[in-house]
Amino acid sequence: MTDYEVAKNEKELFDKKALAELLDIDLEELTLPEEPEEHRSCGIIGTAGHVDHGKSTLTQALTGKFPATYSEELIRGITIKLGYSHLDIMICPESSLPEALVSNANPKCAKNRKPRHIRCYSILDHPGHEILISTMVSGASIIDYGLVVIAANELCPMPQTREHVLALQIMGIKDIIVAQNKIELVSKEKAFENYKQIVDFFENNTEYGAPPIIPVSAALGINIDILLAAILKYFKPRKTSISGDSLMYIARTFDPNLPGTSPEKLIGGAIGGALKRGEIRVGDEIEIRPGYITEKNEAIPLVSEVVSIRTDGGHALDKATPHSLIGIATNLDPGLTKGDGLAGSVAGRPDRLPPVVKRIIIKDLTMLPKIVGTKVEMKNYPLRKGEVVLINTGTNVNLGTIESSDGGEAEVSLLRPLAMPKGEIVVISRQIEREYRLVGYGRLDY
Repeated sequence: MTDYEVAKNEKELFDKKALAELLDIDLEELTLPEEPEEHRSCGIIGTAGHVDHGKSTLTQALTGKFPATYSEELIRGITIKLGYSHLDIMICPESSLPEALVSNANPKCAKNRKPRHIRCYSILDHPGHEILISTMVSGASIIDYGLVVIAANELCPMPQTREHVLALQIMGIKDIIVAQNKIELVSKEKAFENYKQIVDFFENNTEYGAPPIIPVSAALGINIDILLAAILKYFKPRKTSISGDSLMYIARTFDPNLPGTSPEKLIGGAIGGALKRGEIRVGDEIEIRPGYITEKNEAIPLVSEVVSIRTDGGHALDKATPHSLIGIATNLDPGLTKGDGLAGSVAGRPDRLPPVVKRIIIKDLTMLPKIVGTKVEMKNYPLRKGEVVLINTGTNVNLGTIESSDGGEAEVSLLRPLAMPKGEIVVISRQIEREYRLVGYGRLDY
C-alpha cells in the first residue's frame, strides 16, 4: 500500500481542506459514478480495532444502523457476533464537497433537495474483545477492505489493534483506512500526539506503511463526510466475476420466525454470508456442506431451494454475486439454522463443493516470532505434537490436534468436519493466558 502524506501539526490535521490534500482527495474533482440501477454493494468493508474504540458507533454514524442487535451485546455494550450493515453513499446537488456527501444515516440536503444515490457498500462489524479474535478472523475471510478504528483517547497500538491489523494482513486485505475516533474527548494537541503514534505503528510495525488517517467523532458526526469521500476514493468497486462454480461462505444462520408463530405460518431457515465466486439465483438448488453435524460428529450435507435473496440493506435481488453481504431464505427446517447452527459451512451447486474432511494439512506454515494481542508481546514457539489449537479457515472456526509438524507444514486432526477449498488461508491460534491468540498461518490442503 502507498505511503500517504502525514500531517505535520494540529492545524493540518484538523483543517478539512488541508487534510484532503494530504490524503490526495480532490474534493472538487472527485469522480462520482452515476446512480446505480439497484442497491447491490460494490465491496465489503470490515471494521477492525480494539474493544470499545467505537467500531459499532462509527458503523451507525455511517449507515444509521447500530450493528449490535443481540440482547447480550446490548447489555454488555460490546459486539459479540458479526454485525451486518448497508452503506448508501449519496451526494446533494449544487453543494460543495465533501459536505455534499451524505449517507443513509442522515440522507438530508439543504433546501429540502433530494440526494442522488451513487454507491453502495456492505459493512461487516467485527468484535474487538480479546476473547473474540476467532470471530474477527472468520469475518475477515469475506471482506474486501479494512476500516481500522483507533480511539484518540488511548495509547496506540492497543493489543487488539495490533492483532486485528495483523489479521487483515494475513487475510490479504490490501486497502485500509484508519478512522481516528473519539476526537471530541481530547484536545487537538493530544489528538495530534495520538495521530503520530498511529503513523509510527503502521510505518514501523505493519506492511501497510502510513495509511489514510482521518480524525472523526462517530458520536458527534464530525468528519463523517470526509470519511465518505475517502471510502469513495480508496475503496474502489470490486470487479465481479461470475465464472466458475458458485461458492458461498456462510457466516451467519438463523431462524427468521418470531416466537409463537403457528406451525402453518412457519418459513424456512436463513443463511447469510458472501459469495467467493460464481452466482446464486432465486429458484436455484443449493447444497450446504458440511451441513448438519450429528452428536457422533458425522456431517450430513443439506440441499435446499433458494426461496429469496436480500442484501444487507433488505433489498430484494434476483441473484447473488461476490463482494456483497447477502441473506438467502431457504426451505430448510429453521431448527437447523437457528443460533448460527450452519455458520462455517459453504453453499453452492450440489456435488460441486469441496469435500468434507476431518484431517487437514497446513502448507506453507509460518509461525509468528511473537504472540500479539496480549498486553505484553510474548515470544512464540513451534507447534507441538498433541497440542490443541484453534483453527480458522474461511468462516469456519474449529479445534484441532497437531498430529505432526516439521516447521513448514503441519498435519491437524479436526474436532468437527470441515468443507473449505484447498488453498484457503488457515489461521492458527493457541491458548495463551486462558485466551486464544494468533500464532501462525498457512494454506489449506488435505
